[in-house]
Amino acid sequence: MKALGTLTAIALFTTGGAAAAQTASDAQCIIVSNAYASQAKDAEAKKIAEASVYFYLGRISNTMTVAQLKALLDAQTKTLTQANAGPTMGKCAAAIQAKVEMLKSLSAAAKPAPAKPAQPGR
Repeated sequence: MKALGTLTAIALFTTGGAAAAQTASDAQCIIVSNAYASQAKDAEAKKIAEASVYFYLGRISNTMTVAQLKALLDAQTKTLTQANAGPTMGKCAAAIQAKVEMLKSLSAAAKPAPAKPAQPGR
């Protein structure tokens, strides 16, 4: 039992509590996005859900093993219900939309100011 506590402490220390929590919410988003992508009737909703799967999959650590990812997805599947799946998907999509808006704001800030017309005689 002492060894398990030590291993848990090492795991939390090396991955960081906040990083682990972020991965858990990312895993929830992968799960609900995948479900919505396969079940959505509306083409636009299906497209958003499919993009969400890839967005959140990209946020999972490259060092995660197949067994770790399976355990994470299994654990997060248990936290999802019919009642909270919709709101969870809404939060996942809103987070992606916030990133898109951030990129748009960078694009708008990068555009040069329009040149002033040359004035004759100067």
